[in-house]
Amino acid sequence: MESDTGQWSHLPKDLLAKIAGRLDTRIDFLRFRGVCSSWMSSVSPTFPSKNPLLSLKIPYPIDSIANLNISDPDTPNPRVSFSLIESTLYYLQPLRQTPDSKEALLVKLEEPKPEKVRLMDTFSRRAIQHLPKNFPKVLNTLDFRVREVGKTYGLRFFDVRGKPITRFEFKSILIKKVIMFSKGDEYGLMMIRFRGGLALWRLGEKKWSLIDDGAEKSHFDDVIYYKGRFYAIDYIGRIVVIDVDSLKATELASPVHGSRGNHRHFVESFGELFLVDKYVVTFCNNYSDIVSVVPDYPVHFEVFKFIEEEQKWDWVSDIGDRVLFVDDDRTFSLSSTDFPGFKGNCVYFTEYCFCEEDYDRPGFEAGIFDLEQRIARPLSAFPGYSKIFWPPPVWLRPQRS
Repeated sequence: MESDTGQWSHLPKDLLAKIAGRLDTRIDFLRFRGVCSSWMSSVSPTFPSKNPLLSLKIPYPIDSIANLNISDPDTPNPRVSFSLIESTLYYLQPLRQTPDSKEALLVKLEEPKPEKVRLMDTFSRRAIQHLPKNFPKVLNTLDFRVREVGKTYGLRFFDVRGKPITRFEFKSILIKKVIMFSKGDEYGLMMIRFRGGLALWRLGEKKWSLIDDGAEKSHFDDVIYYKGRFYAIDYIGRIVVIDVDSLKATELASPVHGSRGNHRHFVESFGELFLVDKYVVTFCNNYSDIVSVVPDYPVHFEVFKFIEEEQKWDWVSDIGDRVLFVDDDRTFSLSSTDFPGFKGNCVYFTEYCFCEEDYDRPGFEAGIFDLEQRIARPLSAFPGYSKIFWPPPVWLRPQRS
């Protein structure tokens, strides 16, 4: 009698192709190809991304700039354009471990070219330039337990004529944040521009649409796509809700009481919307300067939960086993129960004052704020939790027999 494995290996190639076409993540696709040689040969080695924006040239996103000839989509030979870049966060664990083990590594990988990836800083858009000797040149997903945590996006500028840009032009293309959204068959991007305003672009459109939020001068801190609408918050705590179809911006009637931060971030966590309010108690050049002035509270956070039925924000003192990650690149949330190695009821963040000498590694300027103890510390001050970012564990480079 033929084994179950043998029967599976003889499935028709057209059926295997249909199965592979329904896989949504690269990890599932790679595992599919790793089942057996017939499954591997049934599909292309390159993951067929379902994101149509990744292969496109995206129009120049900022206001028209006189005589630069770079933002007009009707220009026969536009000087510059953008491409969307995607980075993916992966949670890795060794194949063999005890149930209570917390051995894990969170990595962020970017694929600049097919089948080529590079390691990125977990908390920013920086690429790690020099990998340690024990970091494998090839990551075989069959060697680990791998879970995809989420994705981040950015716009990469390139000059189609190969000419250098001026300092003035460079300032005009700086982008604070980019998020991708999809609604049915519609795909698009929302960005916070360098000067703080919002702009939206949909697949198929020639120009970006500037969002009129009713303010004389807009300076937004963060924006998120939540339940089919955009929520944006500015530097004074004003929140506007933007309809995707009409682009109409409506100010949320209920303000965030108790918000007094320097920076604000939205985080979606298990279907709920949170606002993380960050403020620096004292400004400094490094962490040792802070400790000499305010030993326990150099950076402070308050967390608010959006009560959708009442359209209001409630302050919360405890978020249970949730872990909230906030930075300018992306915000996300995990459960410390489901993802061992993280400290629950905490906010993970970046702060320039925490920057350490070894900056060419993930999390070099990261910190943790404990909501129960109400204290912030650099990531290095939490040795039991910092190793999930760096250094690479021994099991990351499996020994071949």
